[in-house]
Amino acid sequence: MKKINYFILSLIVLLSLGSCDNVDFGDINDNTNGATEGNPSSLLANAIMNYGTITGRIYLTQPTLYVQYQTQVTYTTEMRYSDSPMTWSSYYLGSLSNLNEVINYNLDPDNQGSTLNAQGAPENQIGVAKIMMAVIAKRLTDNYGPIPYSQAFQGVDNLTPAYDKQEDVYKNLISQVKEARDMMDAGSKGPTGDILFNGNISKWQSFANSLILQMSLQLSNKYPSASGYAATEFNAALSDAHGVIEDVANEPWFQFQDLEGFRNPWLANRRPDYYLSQEFTDALKGNEDLNPTSNSTYDSRLKVYGKSGTADGVPYGYSDGSGAGKNQMSATNYWNGTSPLPVMTASYTYLNRAEAAELKWTSEDATEMLRMGIEASYETLDFHHGTAIAEDATAYADARVADAGTIGMLQVIREEKWVSLFGQAFDAWSEWRRTDVPSLVPATDYLNSGEIPTRLRYPSEESSLNNANYTEAVSWLIPAEDTNTSLIWWDQTN
Repeated sequence: MKKINYFILSLIVLLSLGSCDNVDFGDINDNTNGATEGNPSSLLANAIMNYGTITGRIYLTQPTLYVQYQTQVTYTTEMRYSDSPMTWSSYYLGSLSNLNEVINYNLDPDNQGSTLNAQGAPENQIGVAKIMMAVIAKRLTDNYGPIPYSQAFQGVDNLTPAYDKQEDVYKNLISQVKEARDMMDAGSKGPTGDILFNGNISKWQSFANSLILQMSLQLSNKYPSASGYAATEFNAALSDAHGVIEDVANEPWFQFQDLEGFRNPWLANRRPDYYLSQEFTDALKGNEDLNPTSNSTYDSRLKVYGKSGTADGVPYGYSDGSGAGKNQMSATNYWNGTSPLPVMTASYTYLNRAEAAELKWTSEDATEMLRMGIEASYETLDFHHGTAIAEDATAYADARVADAGTIGMLQVIREEKWVSLFGQAFDAWSEWRRTDVPSLVPATDYLNSGEIPTRLRYPSEESSLNNANYTEAVSWLIPAEDTNTSLIWWDQTN
């Protein structure tokens, strides 16, 4: 009898569950303390902040190891190229989705009016969001290769977005940045959520052009001709009336605060596990031992980058390294909760112009641009870190210009990019993959096939939940394998 009663009771419960959609629970699911209206300023600020503060091995430390700025002495698997699936959720969910919402909110006719305009002219909010989306999407495609892009923000309407080929992503990003630059109006109010330039639209427009220079030059192996797509886009941005970044005061830097969620991302990592590599310190000291560059002149930037201007680093790529008494990334200038970090610099822009000039893309003087790039690198370190090394810049630039006369201009320009991009390791990693400069030697105790990684592996959930699109994306790599040594499109030989 009990069994029958239990069966009847279970049937009643199941029937009641099946009919629950007819029950009116009122406002029980409403969050009375939540925001009742969209706030594009908050979304914009959060997206930029998230991008600037994401931390950990995948989002921060790994590229500094791949380009041998640093080496590990405790947990050495990343330095030795462990080939594991990575993640990109902080880019997509933490930043890109918010920026996409900023754009959609400003385009919605129902949101137009004084309330929206108080947060910045809609065209300026959209323009800033588009430029930041391009910055982040560039990092994504540089890291992985083909990525979900054109179908990436459809929510539940498309849970298995197709991947876009990297060539298509790059061309769309360049077009998007130009559109953003040209739609913005420096005479109208900038976004109140802009935590990079505090609403200064003119600075965003020059940043947009410097970004196009960077993206165009990244395609130099695919479009090497002075009349080709990359050179054409480079020249158009260089000659645009809004200019490029030439003054260190106009550079975008993340300005951190000693507040939860606003701290420099290096602080969240364990500093005793990381040391400057011997290769990097030798390059800056001009030593011959493990120096992967042609430089033989002492570089004062070591005083800013490291805790010491003279101490050695730790040789790269060994599983049993020791950091006792060795040089580390400066705790004052980098590994500090309030130390600023660069997004784009005048130095990098000048060095991109130097390379374009040497490639005969422009009529500028490569020697002059190289010199200005080096001097701007010294100057921006003093400007943002309060150091005093700029007085050494001219002598060092003279030495490197002399090196270019014997070693070759392109090599010296690219070596100086490697040094100047310290603090921007993802960009340095992209530059190294494109140019193979400097002459880095892979880790001795490697965990992959013995090659410096040329990409990150896709997140594991992509192969299980979006398999058809994932498989197609992998087929565009060379070789067609989801490994950290396959080549992405701009790194492939034509």
